[in-house]
Amino acid sequence: MKTILFTLLYFLCLICSTSLLAQDSSRVIPDSNLSDSYYHLTIRSVPKLTLQFSGFYDYGVFELSANNNGDFNSDEFIKGENFGVRHGVGGEMTVKIPLQEKGHLRLNVSAAMNIFSSKFSKINVSSNGTPEYVKYDVFSTGIGIENNFTPSFTFKTLIGIKLLASVISGSANLINDSNGAVNGYNIVPAFRLGLCVYSGLEYMLNEKFGLNFGFQFTHANLWLKSTNTSGTGNDIYLDDKKVTPRVPFSGFKQFAFGSFYGGVNYFFGVEKKEYYYKKF
Repeated sequence: MKTILFTLLYFLCLICSTSLLAQDSSRVIPDSNLSDSYYHLTIRSVPKLTLQFSGFYDYGVFELSANNNGDFNSDEFIKGENFGVRHGVGGEMTVKIPLQEKGHLRLNVSAAMNIFSSKFSKINVSSNGTPEYVKYDVFSTGIGIENNFTPSFTFKTLIGIKLLASVISGSANLINDSNGAVNGYNIVPAFRLGLCVYSGLEYMLNEKFGLNFGFQFTHANLWLKSTNTSGTGNDIYLDDKKVTPRVPFSGFKQFAFGSFYGGVNYFFGVEKKEYYYKKF
C-alpha cells in the first residue's frame, strides 16, 4: 500500500513540475540575448479583410488568338473568324472577406480592366502611314468564392472561381485593299456574362502588407452572345454569335484568355503573438 501511495505521489509531483516548466518555457523573453536558448514561434490571426491590387499579362486563346501567327488579319476579322488580337494587359482590385472564423472560405468582390490590341503584335501600315489595328477595352466586375488552404500561414495557397459581368467595347482601323484608304470603326459596347477560375499564392511580408501572384483563366462571353444585323455607319458590334445568312464581322467567337498576375496585398485586422519555448 505504501508503495502505491509513494508511486502516485511521485507521478503527481512529476506532472506538477512538468506543468510549471511548460508554463515557464512559453513566457515572452524580453532580452534578445536569451533567445538563443529558446525556440521562437510567431502566430498571426486570419485577416479580417484583404485588399488586393494585381497587374495582368493576358494571352488570348480560341478566337481571341488572332491568326496562326498571332497577328491581325483584316480578312479574317471581317469574316468573323476571330477577334483579331492575342495579347493584352490589365489590372484588378479585389476585396476578400472571410466567411469562416478559420478563414479558409472567402468571399471575393473584384473590379478589373483589360486592354487587348493587335498593336502589341505586328502592325500593318497604310500608304499614308495610318496603322491597321483592332483594340478592345474590357471592364469587368466579379463576385465569387475562394478557398484559402493556409489562412494563418505566411504563404497562403488558394484556388477560386467567380462569376463575371463584362462590358466589351473597342475600335478598329481597316485598310481598303482596292484604294489603300483606311476605314475607322467603333465597336459598340456589349454586355456579356462569363466565368473566371484561378489559383495563386499570397505572401505576408508583415501584418499589414504582402505580395500576390498566380494564374487565372477567363471566359468573358460564355453567356449572352449575340449578333446585330443592323449596323449603322462606322459602328460595328461584338457579333460573337454565328447567324445565317452570315453578317460581316460575325461568327461564333469566344473571348477567352489566360492571365499571369502579380501585385500587392493590404491586410486588415491581423493580430500577432510571439512565443518563446525553452530548448532542452
